[in-house]
Amino acid sequence: MRVFAWAALFGLIGLVGGYAATLGIGIALMDVWTVSQREGAAAMALAFVFAPLGACVTAIVAATAAAIITRRRQREFEAISIAPRPGWSRRTRGMVGGLAGFALGYGAALLILAVFYQLRGSPYFSSYLWALAAAWSPFLPAGLGAAGGASLAMRGSR
Repeated sequence: MRVFAWAALFGLIGLVGGYAATLGIGIALMDVWTVSQREGAAAMALAFVFAPLGACVTAIVAATAAAIITRRRQREFEAISIAPRPGWSRRTRGMVGGLAGFALGYGAALLILAVFYQLRGSPYFSSYLWALAAAWSPFLPAGLGAAGGASLAMRGSR
């Protein structure tokens, strides 16, 4: 019962905090990117679609983490021997490192593209070729980041 109570509490905290954080970040990004608010459609989508989605994800992560940590501590308190966690295999480390590198590379490329659009003054291009190049440009740093992350993760002990 104690594990469930802590998981429910942290799930509720994650729900409220995730909604507030997603809403705040979304409002700030809409202001930075000067999103049109004539009809209020973007704000409605943010308040009723994206913020609840962020809240649900945050609540699930918070409740799961609280349940795992509380259960482990309770078993240690009850003096039940807990086997040490086995280390990750080389393949698993490589996959996690590759995914993390992909996400970081893609995010960095999108950030650079957003700065480029701000400096340029417009996200519109004069030809389809430039628009296609801008649309596919984040995948090169993402691929390089995935390769770098996988190689760094697999570099450890063998």
